Amino acid sequence: MKKEQKIDLVRYWKFFTLGYMMLAWIVLVFFMDKSEWTLIPAFVIYILISAIVCRAYVMGMIGNMYYFFRKPDKAKVFYTRAVKMKTRNVKALYNYALDALHEGRAKEALDIFLRAEKINTKTLFDKLIPLAVSSCYWVLGDIDKAIETIEALMEKYTYVNPNTLTTLAYFYMLKGDYEKAEKLTNDALKDNGEYAPAWDNLGQIYYTKNDLAKAEEYFKKALSYRDTMTESLYYMGLIEKNRGNDKEALEYLKKADSGYISALSTVTKEDIEKAMEGLG
Repeated sequence: MKKEQKIDLVRYWKFFTLGYMMLAWIVLVFFMDKSEWTLIPAFVIYILISAIVCRAYVMGMIGNMYYFFRKPDKAKVFYTRAVKMKTRNVKALYNYALDALHEGRAKEALDIFLRAEKINTKTLFDKLIPLAVSSCYWVLGDIDKAIETIEALMEKYTYVNPNTLTTLAYFYMLKGDYEKAEKLTNDALKDNGEYAPAWDNLGQIYYTKNDLAKAEEYFKKALSYRDTMTESLYYMGLIEKNRGNDKEALEYLKKADSGYISALSTVTKEDIEKAMEGLG
């Protein structure tokens, strides 16, 4: 499919910068016979002016820098400013929206993702944004739109990663199409046999089908690759509780309760706390 033509402003800025430096050399060095060292202050002045004119983009760049150095709180401060200033920094928009999505602000996240998608020119985000958009639709309760979004992405690209396949499989599981959900999950595992969310997917599929022995096998497989997998811990807790093994059930559920839970988790803290009732 032919890629939609979009204006890559960063690319144009790079060409403009190169043109400016060539012009500065011609004027300052060739015509005015100045030292080439004068190009340094000329470049600094140019960068300062660019930073002022493109301050919304620069705010996003600073946020991205803090995000890279694992300082999410500081990154969020600059992302928030950048978004309010209508930045065209796609990475900043994406990271801000992803935080909003995990925090449960799916409608706000969806609007930001769609804004980023309109101006994006990078293949990486051309794949990441639709996946995130599909998750927004899922959180907002529109499973059909979530499925449609990922399938449109898969029509556009011959390769999508295991995360994308696993996410689509989960949506089909929610629709009750277990056959398609299992096929997509197995496709993800063919790509990466150690991908814990895919094993968890299989566990949930078989748990829903009430095949607890198979479900347990897959949940334990998921936990062998990621022992903090909240969903697998939760369902293992339910399986052990169903068997009357209260001690083992409580161990699984306590570990699930102490793990990372966001709006994108398929179980909630309330689910876990309810499952722990009566276990001691």
